[in-house]
Amino acid sequence: MFSKRLDFAATPNALSKAKAKRLSANLPVLDLADANPASAGFGWSVAELGSFLRKEGLQRQEPDPRGLAVARGAIADYYSARGVRVSPDRLFLSASTSEGYSWLFKMLCDPGDEVLVPEPAYPLLEVLAALEGVALRPYRLTQLAGEWVIDPAQLKAGSRTKAIVCINPSNPTGAYVGRRDRDLLRAFALKHGLAILCDEVFLDYPGAGAAAAGTWADETQVALYVLSGLSKVAVAPQLKVGWIAVAGPANHALESCRRLEHIADAFLSVNTGAQLALPDLLRRAEPLRAAIRARVAQNESTLKDWVAASGHPCAVLPRPAGWMGILSLPPGVSEERLLLNALDEGIWAHPGYFYGMPATSGYLILSLLLDPTAFSDGLKGLDRALRRS
Repeated sequence: MFSKRLDFAATPNALSKAKAKRLSANLPVLDLADANPASAGFGWSVAELGSFLRKEGLQRQEPDPRGLAVARGAIADYYSARGVRVSPDRLFLSASTSEGYSWLFKMLCDPGDEVLVPEPAYPLLEVLAALEGVALRPYRLTQLAGEWVIDPAQLKAGSRTKAIVCINPSNPTGAYVGRRDRDLLRAFALKHGLAILCDEVFLDYPGAGAAAAGTWADETQVALYVLSGLSKVAVAPQLKVGWIAVAGPANHALESCRRLEHIADAFLSVNTGAQLALPDLLRRAEPLRAAIRARVAQNESTLKDWVAASGHPCAVLPRPAGWMGILSLPPGVSEERLLLNALDEGIWAHPGYFYGMPATSGYLILSLLLDPTAFSDGLKGLDRALRRS
């Protein structure tokens, strides 16, 4: 009697079972994959949020499918500060970036249509696509001179392919969509009549000394939709505001806005208080983002020092952006076996295969947001697990 859309959730894997068993026994687990800023001590105080959430937001409703003009104007200013002009009329507010994806899948795809997605990448897209009845076809990113770039041979479109997703910068690799890959994606999308969905939630978190590629919200040649939101940009996931910036040729953008307005009007999912808080949050978020970048750099340095001192033939992959670290494992070490041993030490992390990392080597994906003391303690437990693996 149930929809097949949820078939992906039917069977937990061995690692999830082992973690659940440990937690059910009330044994501690230090989560080295915890990428929630609030868990790491980053966020707005109750007093600050209270000052942003104005009372008039609880006293009136002025439904606008695109979102309140004051909120869209503040988002346009956010892009202007990054050197790009985005018209407020081409912005649509949603309750999250995830909801933005679902709206774009609804607009671009019929059930059974296909979207191309990068690999490695965060696995949430599999869930969102399944819930919309959309099939995913991965295209692989490969390492070239230490950078993650698109393998052109992996870009293949079928008769039901409607769009291609890129993530700028990627999670977990932190790789930006650079000029070479933008040209490649643009040409491929134009050739096959595809739209590009560009996820930029981690755009404001470049690594130390890394050259950011910048937003793609000023694209004019190909149909393109940029997704972002307060969760990462303003470290305010609890306020539930994301957005879609419609880019591309004028005629296509106009028709996209008309269709998105119908979709957004059916849900009106963003509450008024959060929209009124958005301008203040965007204006005042940079110190909080800077603190996160500093923490991430500190833990990345700790991770590199640990690798150098441990004697394990591991390596820390370059991190152009984002707040995840990728640890390549010694040859022959199984991700799953290592993490089962780590759970015995009370340590949890994500295996590379969760993200579609290359099968040629083993990887662990670690959050660099954690409290530095907790992160160091986690590495000690990981060291013990590695010696048993």
